[in-house]
Amino acid sequence: MILFDVNCAIGPWPSDRVRYETVEGLLAEMERLGIDRALVSHTLARTYDPVQGNQILMQEIAGHKQLIPCWTLLPPSCGEMGGVESTLGDLAQAGIRAVRLYPQEHTFSLADWQCGDLFAALAERRYVVLFDLAQANWSEIEHICQTYPELAVIVTWVGYRQLRPLFALLQRCSNLYCDLSNLSTYLGVEEVLSRFGSERLVFGTGLPIADPGGPIARVFYTDAPAADIAAIAHGNIEQLLACVQVEEVVP
Repeated sequence: MILFDVNCAIGPWPSDRVRYETVEGLLAEMERLGIDRALVSHTLARTYDPVQGNQILMQEIAGHKQLIPCWTLLPPSCGEMGGVESTLGDLAQAGIRAVRLYPQEHTFSLADWQCGDLFAALAERRYVVLFDLAQANWSEIEHICQTYPELAVIVTWVGYRQLRPLFALLQRCSNLYCDLSNLSTYLGVEEVLSRFGSERLVFGTGLPIADPGGPIARVFYTDAPAADIAAIAHGNIEQLLACVQVEEVVP
């Protein structure tokens, strides 16, 4: 079974209980766990500075084709990453197909008055956008999904107490996806499959701050057809990334 992890990171953490910090540590964990590819962010882009963190990410994963970079963005109004066109140009030049935002930690709003231009441009190019659930509430996620239907929105760290709002939004928003990093409800994956099909789930571990055993078990022990398991394990994220237009869209 091919495993493509959408939710992992490298870099220093404000904790001494992480499994690794370096690229070498991540690669060793991937080999041990049988994870073939990973969508990777850098912790310094989250805890220090997105611009420098993204640059460090590219330097550290260079030459490792199994590691796919996921940049952390700020809205253009912050003035730290340039305007929308500058941001899009940087993404295209680096070949980036997935991005993250941390509005709570970086103290900005996801409302259209601050992020609308950025989301519209990313949607035009069908980007994959990831949010930790602690960073964006369900109403914000619903608004983004409904207003920018061409975006592929992946919400990570959805726990068992969040299934009721998750199910409501999966029904309303065909561009919403959920990773397995914290989806620990008994038969929760089977419930999603029965109601929404396999195309709405993606494999993610939360490495290095989470135990990857749970998400891996949810892939290998879910009672579902092999095609559905393969879609969750790697097929869905591969398809979403393949749809991203990294080149400039010509008016």
